[in-house]
Amino acid sequence: MEFWIAFAVFMFFLILESVTSWIFIRGSKKHHPLLWQHAGEPTLMGNGDMISAWPLNKYLMNRKYQEIEDQSAVAFAEKNRLLFVVTYFGACVSVIVFFAVLYFVGMPK
Repeated sequence: MEFWIAFAVFMFFLILESVTSWIFIRGSKKHHPLLWQHAGEPTLMGNGDMISAWPLNKYLMNRKYQEIEDQSAVAFAEKNRLLFVVTYFGACVSVIVFFAVLYFVGMPK
């Protein structure tokens, strides 16, 4: 049972992180190209795993977007920042918990 709970929590955070990435990447590329370029022109495929998503997370975490002149882009980034960062770290913690459960409890029989 612990395995399935840990797996479900991990999947929940992974899906949330993917959705928040999609919202930020698509929204910035479509409506705020200066922000998208300043963030390193992220793509959904390029941010497809937790390691490759780190640069964008770090960009938002450190509020680097405040360096650009477009205030509507800054407001967009600020609006999406907290949820993006929280879901990213939620996914990171949940994958660690999942592997710990897998190691200590094992696969369901």
